[in-house]
Amino acid sequence: MSALLHTSLKKHLAGALASLKLAGQSENGDVVVAPQVFIGDTPPKRRNTPERLAREIPCVVIIPLTGHSKVDNASVETKSVIALACVVYSPEEGDMEGAEADLANLLSAVTGALLPCSQGEPLARRFVLETDEKGRILPWVKADEQSRPFLQATMTSQWTFKGWE
Repeated sequence: MSALLHTSLKKHLAGALASLKLAGQSENGDVVVAPQVFIGDTPPKRRNTPERLAREIPCVVIIPLTGHSKVDNASVETKSVIALACVVYSPEEGDMEGAEADLANLLSAVTGALLPCSQGEPLARRFVLETDEKGRILPWVKADEQSRPFLQATMTSQWTFKGWE
Protein backbone atom coordinates (compact mmCIF):
# COMPACT_ATOMS: atom_id res chain seq x y z
CA MET A 1 0.00 0.00 0.00
CA SER A 2 1.29 3.45 -0.79
CA ALA A 3 0.21 6.51 1.13
CA LEU A 4 1.85 8.67 -1.55
CA LEU A 5 -0.35 7.04 -4.22
CA HIS A 6 -3.48 7.67 -2.16
CA THR A 7 -2.68 11.30 -1.43
CA SER A 8 -1.59 11.95 -5.03
CA LEU A 9 -4.82 10.41 -6.29
CA LYS A 10 -6.88 12.50 -3.84
CA LYS A 11 -5.16 15.73 -4.87
CA HIS A 12 -5.45 14.95 -8.59
CA LEU A 13 -9.14 14.04 -8.43
CA ALA A 14 -10.04 16.99 -6.18
CA GLY A 15 -8.53 19.38 -8.73
CA ALA A 16 -10.11 17.63 -11.70
CA LEU A 17 -13.58 17.55 -10.12
CA ALA A 18 -13.58 21.12 -8.75
CA SER A 19 -15.59 22.50 -11.67
CA LEU A 20 -18.17 19.67 -11.70
CA LYS A 21 -21.32 20.75 -9.87
CA LEU A 22 -23.74 18.12 -8.53
CA ALA A 23 -26.62 17.96 -6.04
CA GLY A 24 -25.49 17.80 -2.43
CA GLN A 25 -26.54 18.47 1.13
CA SER A 26 -25.80 21.23 3.62
CA GLU A 27 -26.94 22.21 7.07
CA ASN A 28 -29.49 24.52 5.39
CA GLY A 29 -30.85 21.98 2.90
CA ASP A 30 -29.97 20.91 -0.62
CA VAL A 31 -27.18 22.67 -2.53
CA VAL A 32 -25.16 22.31 -5.73
CA VAL A 33 -21.49 21.58 -4.98
CA ALA A 34 -18.34 20.05 -6.41
CA PRO A 35 -17.64 16.44 -5.35
CA GLN A 36 -15.19 16.01 -2.49
CA VAL A 37 -12.52 13.32 -2.38
CA PHE A 38 -11.78 11.22 0.71
CA ILE A 39 -9.46 8.35 1.59
CA GLY A 40 -11.23 5.67 3.59
CA ASP A 41 -14.29 3.51 3.27
CA THR A 42 -17.40 5.65 3.85
CA PRO A 43 -18.29 9.26 3.19
CA PRO A 44 -18.12 11.01 6.56
CA LYS A 45 -21.07 12.83 8.07
CA ARG A 46 -20.94 16.61 7.96
CA ARG A 47 -19.26 18.19 10.96
CA ASN A 48 -21.39 21.32 10.99
CA THR A 49 -24.88 19.85 11.16
CA PRO A 50 -26.59 19.67 14.56
CA GLU A 51 -27.67 16.05 14.22
CA ARG A 52 -24.84 15.08 11.83
CA LEU A 53 -27.28 13.36 9.49
CA ALA A 54 -26.17 14.98 6.24
CA ARG A 55 -23.22 13.32 4.52
CA GLU A 56 -20.34 14.85 2.60
CA ILE A 57 -21.88 13.89 -0.74
CA PRO A 58 -21.32 14.04 -3.69
CA CYS A 59 -17.92 12.47 -3.28
CA VAL A 60 -15.33 9.98 -4.41
CA VAL A 61 -13.91 7.72 -1.71
CA ILE A 62 -10.49 6.18 -2.36
CA ILE A 63 -10.46 2.65 -0.93
CA PRO A 64 -7.23 0.62 -1.04
CA LEU A 65 -8.09 -3.02 -1.86
CA THR A 66 -4.98 -5.07 -2.59
CA GLY A 67 -1.35 -4.70 -3.53
CA HIS A 68 1.96 -6.46 -3.78
CA SER A 69 5.61 -5.86 -4.60
CA LYS A 70 7.74 -7.98 -6.88
CA VAL A 71 11.55 -8.05 -6.88
CA ASP A 72 13.12 -8.77 -10.26
CA ASN A 73 16.83 -8.28 -11.05
CA ALA A 74 17.38 -6.05 -8.01
CA SER A 75 14.49 -3.74 -8.93
CA VAL A 76 11.13 -3.58 -7.23
CA GLU A 77 7.79 -3.09 -8.93
CA THR A 78 4.74 -2.47 -6.79
CA LYS A 79 1.13 -2.92 -7.87
CA SER A 80 -1.88 -1.54 -6.06
CA VAL A 81 -5.61 -1.99 -6.69
CA ILE A 82 -7.78 0.89 -5.52
CA ALA A 83 -11.56 1.15 -5.57
CA LEU A 84 -13.10 4.55 -6.22
CA ALA A 85 -16.57 4.73 -4.71
CA CYS A 86 -18.47 7.45 -6.58
CA VAL A 87 -21.47 8.62 -4.53
CA VAL A 88 -24.19 11.13 -5.46
CA TYR A 89 -27.35 12.41 -3.82
CA SER A 90 -30.93 12.81 -5.05
CA PRO A 91 -32.79 15.72 -3.48
CA GLU A 92 -35.99 14.59 -5.21
CA GLU A 93 -37.53 11.78 -3.16
CA GLY A 94 -38.74 8.94 -5.38
CA ASP A 95 -37.26 10.42 -8.58
CA MET A 96 -33.75 9.12 -9.16
CA GLU A 97 -33.37 10.37 -12.75
CA GLY A 98 -31.29 13.38 -11.63
CA ALA A 99 -29.11 11.19 -9.44
CA GLU A 100 -28.53 8.75 -12.32
CA ALA A 101 -27.41 11.67 -14.51
CA ASP A 102 -25.16 12.99 -11.73
CA LEU A 103 -23.63 9.53 -11.24
CA ALA A 104 -22.96 9.20 -14.98
CA ASN A 105 -21.36 12.65 -14.99
CA LEU A 106 -19.20 11.83 -11.97
CA LEU A 107 -18.03 8.52 -13.46
CA SER A 108 -17.20 10.29 -16.74
CA ALA A 109 -15.29 13.04 -14.95
CA VAL A 110 -13.24 10.55 -12.90
CA THR A 111 -12.48 8.51 -16.03
CA GLY A 112 -11.47 11.64 -17.94
CA ALA A 113 -9.20 12.73 -15.10
CA LEU A 114 -7.44 9.36 -14.80
CA LEU A 115 -7.13 8.11 -18.40
CA PRO A 116 -4.05 10.27 -19.11
CA CYS A 117 -2.31 8.37 -16.28
CA SER A 118 -2.40 5.29 -18.53
CA GLN A 119 -1.22 7.10 -21.65
CA GLY A 120 2.20 8.48 -20.84
CA GLU A 121 1.30 10.96 -18.06
CA PRO A 122 1.86 9.04 -14.81
CA LEU A 123 0.14 10.38 -11.72
CA ALA A 124 2.68 12.44 -9.72
CA ARG A 125 5.22 11.42 -12.43
CA ARG A 126 5.38 7.99 -10.81
CA PHE A 127 2.12 6.01 -10.75
CA VAL A 128 0.89 4.39 -13.97
CA LEU A 129 -2.74 3.36 -14.40
CA GLU A 130 -3.00 -0.12 -15.95
CA THR A 131 -5.68 -2.38 -17.39
CA ASP A 132 -7.06 -5.25 -15.35
CA GLU A 133 -6.61 -8.95 -16.19
CA LYS A 134 -9.48 -8.68 -18.72
CA GLY A 135 -7.87 -5.71 -20.49
CA ARG A 136 -10.36 -3.17 -19.08
CA ILE A 137 -9.38 0.19 -17.72
CA LEU A 138 -11.37 1.69 -14.85
CA PRO A 139 -14.27 -0.78 -14.92
CA TRP A 140 -17.19 0.19 -12.70
CA VAL A 141 -20.24 -1.50 -11.23
CA LYS A 142 -23.35 -0.13 -9.61
CA ALA A 143 -24.71 -2.13 -6.69
CA ASP A 144 -28.14 -3.70 -7.13
CA GLU A 145 -29.34 -2.27 -3.83
CA GLN A 146 -28.88 1.44 -3.23
CA SER A 147 -29.27 3.38 0.00
CA ARG A 148 -31.76 6.02 -1.15
CA PRO A 149 -31.51 9.01 -1.50
CA PHE A 150 -27.88 8.16 -2.35
CA LEU A 151 -26.64 6.40 -5.46
CA GLN A 152 -23.23 4.73 -5.74
CA ALA A 153 -21.03 3.02 -8.30
CA THR A 154 -17.58 1.60 -7.60
CA MET A 155 -14.78 1.97 -10.12
CA THR A 156 -11.66 -0.20 -9.87
CA SER A 157 -8.24 1.20 -10.71
CA GLN A 158 -4.96 -0.69 -10.96
CA TRP A 159 -1.69 1.14 -10.47
CA THR A 160 1.94 0.16 -10.86
CA PHE A 161 5.12 1.97 -9.83
CA LYS A 162 8.80 1.29 -9.29
CA GLY A 163 9.99 0.79 -5.72
CA TRP A 164 7.98 0.63 -2.53
CA GLU A 165 7.06 2.94 0.33
